[in-house]
Amino acid sequence: MTPKTREEIFREKADNYQVCYSTTCPIREHCLHSILSHYTPDDRVYIFSVNLNNPTMQRSDCPLFRKDEPIRMPVGLSTIYYNMPSRIERAIKHHLINVYSRKRYYEYHNGTRPMTPDVEEYVRDTIKRYGWTEEPNFNDYVEEFLW
Repeated sequence: MTPKTREEIFREKADNYQVCYSTTCPIREHCLHSILSHYTPDDRVYIFSVNLNNPTMQRSDCPLFRKDEPIRMPVGLSTIYYNMPSRIERAIKHHLINVYSRKRYYEYHNGTRPMTPDVEEYVRDTIKRYGWTEEPNFNDYVEEFLW
């Protein structure tokens, strides 16, 4: 299967992603919300859009800013448990299920959902908090946009 081009990915996402039509935002050139506004289908009547009247928008510290470059994210948690004692493994697993829900935990565990940087950091901190000093080895890594 051929990987999708950047343009194909943007066309797919623009249909259901919040877009930004600001012409004055200082970071619009590198923000996915702004870039995807150019890929919105012309036949759409309604569009999920950023509220430009909100005072936190259209600034260099916009809370909705999403970089237009893919980032490296880990997928799969199963290999982080290989060398752990079962008591630590169980404690970490139960903690992560309580934080992210059983469904979401297993999406991360099985690798069907990549871990965003904040999730990866939380998993690393949790492992350390439960007394495991080795660096976690995730199953794999993917490069994707942070939607």
